[in-house]
Amino acid sequence: MRNGFKQMGRRGMTDRRFTRHPLSSLCGDMDAESFQALVNDIRDQGQLEPIDVVCDEIVDGWHRYRACQLLELEPKTRVLPEGVELAEYVLGKNAHRRHMTAEQRAAVVMLAAEWMPAHRPATTEKGDTVSPLSNEVAAARAGVSKRTIQRVKAQIRAGHGEALATGSETLRSLAAKARKAAAAEAREDTGKAVGEKRQERSMVAKLRDQVAFLKTEVERRDARIAELVEEVERLTLQRDELIEGGDRD
Repeated sequence: MRNGFKQMGRRGMTDRRFTRHPLSSLCGDMDAESFQALVNDIRDQGQLEPIDVVCDEIVDGWHRYRACQLLELEPKTRVLPEGVELAEYVLGKNAHRRHMTAEQRAAVVMLAAEWMPAHRPATTEKGDTVSPLSNEVAAARAGVSKRTIQRVKAQIRAGHGEALATGSETLRSLAAKARKAAAAEAREDTGKAVGEKRQERSMVAKLRDQVAFLKTEVERRDARIAELVEEVERLTLQRDELIEGGDRD
């Protein structure tokens, strides 16, 4: 018995297995050092905080679950009641625990809002489907400005939502990469244009050389034709002289 609840070894473990809820992975994984510290803490103190689950899916506590598996301990779980706003719950659980930045909170809120209607549509008491979060509501939930929500939305559409949520990227770093990519593309386009211009100049030079060669060839052939004409005229004159001489004889 540790800290008011019992955790058992492998012999006392149930066969129940849990999977990770998509919202649980939005904030990313612990690094190896932090996870090992968690394993050590649970080994020494027991699992102090229960793992929150919904329909055999872990909403919060995935790393505690993995640590208990590693230690062959029965995980202590808590089923969340119906009607809990999972996105807000996950954000609230992780915001203080992982020292999330404003951008991370905004990304988690927006990704969770995108996940909700696609997998488990939210409805009102009357059964009406709830529309996607407005910028105002999303900003209020994340505790950020509407401008931040708009910028995060743009990056999510560009495929960078997970990177923002886990903190592996920031709006500033993504903007810097975008500027760098745009500059590289501009340089590439400029290089292509220069290359095409050089190729065009090379082709023009080759055409000029070909024209000059053909002109020279034409002049050479014209000269040869003139020589042949002179030769024909000379031979014709000789023939006429021979004919005249024969007639006199």
